[in-house]
Amino acid sequence: MSNVAPAQTLDGYQAHALSVTALKQGSDSPVKIEIVPGKIMEVDCNHHSLIGEFAEKVLSDGNQYYVFESNGQAISTLMACPDNTRRKEFVRGQSIFIDNNSAVPPVVFASEGIEIKQRNWSSSKPYPIEKEVNHTIETEATKALEAYPESLEGYDRYVLFLPEIKNSVKERKVEIIPGVTTEVDCNMHGLLGTFVEKNIEGWGYSYLVFESDGGVRSTMMACPDNTRRTELVTGATHLMDYNSRLPVVVFIPEKDNFSVQYRVWEAGDLK
Repeated sequence: MSNVAPAQTLDGYQAHALSVTALKQGSDSPVKIEIVPGKIMEVDCNHHSLIGEFAEKVLSDGNQYYVFESNGQAISTLMACPDNTRRKEFVRGQSIFIDNNSAVPPVVFASEGIEIKQRNWSSSKPYPIEKEVNHTIETEATKALEAYPESLEGYDRYVLFLPEIKNSVKERKVEIIPGVTTEVDCNMHGLLGTFVEKNIEGWGYSYLVFESDGGVRSTMMACPDNTRRTELVTGATHLMDYNSRLPVVVFIPEKDNFSVQYRVWEAGDLK
């Protein structure tokens, strides 16, 4: 992470350039960038978080930049500390994730005194989530499944049990990827729809509902011929914490051409 002097400037803010990773041609393992704001502060035994939030902006040329708006203050838990020992640490604010799909390093603006760091996340290949649940071994996650709705009108239920990963210090997240198999031409296509997170009252659990009519958006390039092919078109994804103690329950529209996949993301070092 380095300070830069971009064409765009903001009064009262300092610019920081993220580093991007060149992807190998044909690679099916994308990279996400986590933008992490923070500030070196003196803290006690409590957990502290920097107050603030990101705003995404778009320049006239279509390039994006990000502004972390913060007053530089932190909130903390209110546990009684055993002594008055204090230490200095990097107090993090709420981070955001962006796709590493541009050769131009994204620029982040933050107030003076606030640092911007980044973590690059690497992913597995996509795996399908099964519609039917067949589990023969009882685990904490299979027991918890009893609290989730078994059906939703107009939707199929998909359930994912994540394997427990022992003796690992690496942070992981799971990305849920909806898709529809349809006929396409030479243009780039994307499935229309959004994920809605629903809470299960009294349990503290949640599940996902992908709301979509199956419509597909596309670029408007003129194709050289009328050749068409059938392929899986994916839509907006949902990124969540990796937790093997709970099932991932997803409701997808009840249509034969709908499906859902997942990727596991693994964090690199904070820089």
